[in-house]
Amino acid sequence: MITMNLLEELARHLEFCGFGTVADENADGDIHWARMPDSPDDCICVFSTDSGVGGPDSTARFQIMNRAKSTRTAYEVSYAIAQELDEYEGFLNGDGRDVSIEVLNAATGLGPDTKKREVYVTNIAVKYCN
Repeated sequence: MITMNLLEELARHLEFCGFGTVADENADGDIHWARMPDSPDDCICVFSTDSGVGGPDSTARFQIMNRAKSTRTAYEVSYAIAQELDEYEGFLNGDGRDVSIEVLNAATGLGPDTKKREVYVTNIAVKYCN
C-alpha cells in the first residue's frame, strides 16, 4: 500500500467532503496539494506551512488556499472549508490517519491575483490522535 503524505490526505479529505475533485496523474481536478496551478480559475490547494509532523505529539500547520472569479464564491468556499474542518476529530480520507484539526484563522481574503481571481485562505493545525 502506498502511503500518502499529509498534504495529499487533506486534499483527498476535502474531496470526500464534496469540495471538488483531486487532480492527479489520472484526472484533472480542482483540488490540488503543494502547488496551485494557473487553471482552473476556481480551485483549492493545500500547502504545508511548517516542516511537518515529527511524531505523535507534534502538530503540523497547513494553509488551504482557494480562489474564484467571484469574491462571494471564494469567500463562501473558504468559510465552508473552515466550518467543515473546525474541531474535526476523526479519520482522514486516504490512509485514514486519526487526527484532530483546529482552525487557526478562517476565510481571510488576500485580494485578487494577477488574473483578478479572488484568493482566500484558511490556516489549520493538524495533530495526530494516536
